[in-house]
Amino acid sequence: MPPTVLPPISIKAETLFEIPLPWGSVAFTNSMLQTALVVLGIALFFFLATRKMNLIPKGVQNVGEAIVELLLGITEGTAGRRVGRRIFPLIATLFIFILVANYSGLLPGVGTIGHCIAPHETTTPGGEHALVVNVKTAAPALQEKAAESGGLPTPEQAGYCTGEKTEFVPYFRAPNADLNMTLAMALLAVGVVQVAGIAAHGFGGYLKELATPWYLTPIHIVGEISRVISLSFRLFGNIFGGEVLVTVMYALLGGIFIGFGAFIFLGMELLFGLIQALIFSILTLVFIATAVAGHGSHEAGHDVVHAEPGSVEALGQEIAHKITGQGGAPRSGPQVPGTDTHGGTETHVGG
Repeated sequence: MPPTVLPPISIKAETLFEIPLPWGSVAFTNSMLQTALVVLGIALFFFLATRKMNLIPKGVQNVGEAIVELLLGITEGTAGRRVGRRIFPLIATLFIFILVANYSGLLPGVGTIGHCIAPHETTTPGGEHALVVNVKTAAPALQEKAAESGGLPTPEQAGYCTGEKTEFVPYFRAPNADLNMTLAMALLAVGVVQVAGIAAHGFGGYLKELATPWYLTPIHIVGEISRVISLSFRLFGNIFGGEVLVTVMYALLGGIFIGFGAFIFLGMELLFGLIQALIFSILTLVFIATAVAGHGSHEAGHDVVHAEPGSVEALGQEIAHKITGQGGAPRSGPQVPGTDTHGGTETHVGG
């Protein structure tokens, strides 16, 4: 029985090829390739779901409508109908993309199918060329010692990467296991929060919200900036760490339990992938609703959201109330954490 090979683990996404441009070149990474495949897969699914619309949905259309109604119920249950309908496309897109991207990283072949390349040549600060080599290549004695002590063989040790080509580059990498992707989504989400706040209160009014009370202004500003860090690193850390855990557990348990032990961790990653997609989208939703709450809460009586009991939309509203800490039936208007509409008073939460 051949030894179980431990694929290389890299925080940085590997470059597949360079795209030449007039002002330089852009690296096309394996995470970009899988991102494109995820986007195409989502587009194909909803194309099939909406190609032949029927009054009584069935098949793919039924699944698509259930997803949309659930997300719409969560959005309206948190932000109200007026604000929820306007930001629903963003929240639904974030949730669906993150969920599918997370699950795509668990498919067979992701991170394990690729090609071997020669070690990269770099330039030292003094101008001399230095060869960046793998520790296992530079120290065969340590390599043999690790193998004798029961260490897991690498692709090079298993004979997959031989000769001068000793670095393994996978073709696919989960999009959210790349910090560039999660950081871009976090910047987009926080940017929309600022735009929504300015659109609701005006530029001067939004600055006044941030400066109320004045001695907490620095904390409010730092809180807005820290949202980018918390959103991006939380998603990246959970997805990247989960993939490393599944990879190591499969390498350790695959040969002993015929992969059964690894399936336990795969089940956990399915749950964590859903939770992380929900957390990212719900936090973005709450941030936007909080930014506009001071302007819209006076019209709460005209923003009541009614959903048919037992429907998927009603289930989404119930989920929204539980996630945002609001128990019981939906109240009239957008009751958002960080706002208090009792007595005509409103407070702003900077974090």
